[in-house]
Amino acid sequence: MHPDARDRPADTSAEWHIASILVHLRPERSPDVRAAVASLGDVEVHAEERGRMVVTVEGPHEGRIADRMTAIHLMPGVMSAVMVFHHAEPMAARTAEEVDTAQR
Repeated sequence: MHPDARDRPADTSAEWHIASILVHLRPERSPDVRAAVASLGDVEVHAEERGRMVVTVEGPHEGRIADRMTAIHLMPGVMSAVMVFHHAEPMAARTAEEVDTAQR
């Protein structure tokens, strides 16, 4: 867990973070990596092609993004996982349904 994540309760977060991660992986391990990424939660695979995967991560703080990126990077078959985009927006801009889903 990212050190900042322990210091910040999720229910008082004023922001929502979205990041995209480019994952380079061994093509023969693609099904295993896809399944492992899908099991993380707060993560979605958007594209995959010949040893590359584009993944988005959402969460209430930067620590969630860092935790997921590290977990992906450490998966068997993954050669690298790098953040290529990060956006934070006020939690007030999110709909009640999005906030409820995120807190589960």
